[in-house]
Amino acid sequence: MKNLIVFILTLGLLYSCSDDDYGSDPVDPVDPPVAENNAVRLRTDGNFGNVMTNSDGFTLYFFAPDTKDGSNCNGSCEGAWPAFFADNLTLDNGLSASDFGEITRNDGSKQTTYKGWPLYLFANDPSAGDINGDGSGGVWFVAKPDYTIMIARSQLVGRDIDGNETNLTSTYEEGDEDTFYITDAEGNTLYSFINDKEDTNNFTADDFSNNGVWPIFEATLENVPSVLDKADFGKISIGNREQITYKGWPLYFFGQDVERGDNYGVGFPQAGAWPVLNQNSNPAPEALEPPTKKYSITNQGATAYVFNGEDLTDEVNPDITLKRGETYEFTVNTPGHPLFIKSAQTTGTGDQYNNGVTDNGASQGVIKFVVPNDAPNTLFYICEFHSPMTGTFTIVD
Repeated sequence: MKNLIVFILTLGLLYSCSDDDYGSDPVDPVDPPVAENNAVRLRTDGNFGNVMTNSDGFTLYFFAPDTKDGSNCNGSCEGAWPAFFADNLTLDNGLSASDFGEITRNDGSKQTTYKGWPLYLFANDPSAGDINGDGSGGVWFVAKPDYTIMIARSQLVGRDIDGNETNLTSTYEEGDEDTFYITDAEGNTLYSFINDKEDTNNFTADDFSNNGVWPIFEATLENVPSVLDKADFGKISIGNREQITYKGWPLYFFGQDVERGDNYGVGFPQAGAWPVLNQNSNPAPEALEPPTKKYSITNQGATAYVFNGEDLTDEVNPDITLKRGETYEFTVNTPGHPLFIKSAQTTGTGDQYNNGVTDNGASQGVIKFVVPNDAPNTLFYICEFHSPMTGTFTIVD
């Protein structure tokens, strides 16, 4: 019994010593090593959502003038906004290595970029997690991985229809001036079209045959810089595709902008036809319905229709120009002579063109024609029974 008690006491002493020394040996620690922080980390901020930081948790930033492959923050600027560079680029989950790159600065040092934007720290962020630099000077923005839109500031260089390049101001006059404008997340310039209306694209063809010249901006809208109001963005349907809008303006790229930071479209085909946009841009004008154009139609026996209205006075079988998207009303009082709008100049009831037409073939009543955007260039009106009673509708944009 005595030997058993001694054994138990000895065993308890051994375990007590082991607990006191657990992990205390610096050569052979028992605690698992702490994993090294990634060079670029993701942190969720209560105001900004997902933001990028360095390995120590200090916030990273973008600079709006960095529209090309270089940094525009040098000298005294760099003292307040130190360039960030990660020689060994390790990333938190949610970040893709393909979005990162590096540039060589004016002094020969390296700087890490994200989607083409050089990355910076802010000297006035004293603690990890601080975001004191966002919006500074209207040009510094917290670096987020999920911007859909960014803000750039640089010289506008327009290229006209003949390929001539000219420095332009924010009013599209010849001159030197840095202008703010919105871009996509990678810094590619976005444009509006002067002939568009609120939420109305008046450029893109139904078959997208001209989309290569001015491609529509298609994206899923996530986040925008803090100087912009996300509520100002929307989307419209163009065929079976969706185009992002800003303040009602449909947004486009320019097909001749090859490199990040190009803004040649402000000069094409002449300056100001395709303006850039920023937070001070006016909303797109409301798309007002054009007034309905009205005609009255009688007949001269079985030989002719007689038109009055819209600058026509007792015109016999006139040829009339109609515009796509506009509305026309023809008040017909021609008993026994039904008037049909047709795709071919034939009597009878065949070849009717009914797209946008109501009451086609009326002899007493109102024929209404809302000319569709895909209407053919030529249509005809003709009596069901008498071939001399006819004329041509020429359809234009």
